[in-house]
Amino acid sequence: MDDQIKNFLQYIFEIVEGIERANSVDHAECSVCRSTYADFKKSGKMGCANCYKAFGEQIAQALKNIHGNNVHTGKIPCGKEGKFADVVARRELEENRILLQKAIETESYEDAARYRDIVKALVDEIGENA
Repeated sequence: MDDQIKNFLQYIFEIVEGIERANSVDHAECSVCRSTYADFKKSGKMGCANCYKAFGEQIAQALKNIHGNNVHTGKIPCGKEGKFADVVARRELEENRILLQKAIETESYEDAARYRDIVKALVDEIGENA
């Protein structure tokens, strides 16, 4: 019975901590215009240029939640007879380098070997200064 009470209380404390953390983020203020992150969420507009610095971490997380990423990669025009093939190859190279690094960090050595081979092939295709 003591374990059930302990688990229940721990659960309640975690909920309260989460609410407090969310409130502290929403009520953080910009040092210049005194706008809060809650104001931004409500209106969708920043109070001043400094707000981007003040709420940068929250904005990045919000963009990642909405779009699945917080880095804009843009689109590449099609049908230009390979005019943009080097751009596509460089983007693919960068993506595979990132995947290689993640595979190494998580010790997924089979995946890392596969990404290493892809990176090597792309570097050979693009050239030495890739």
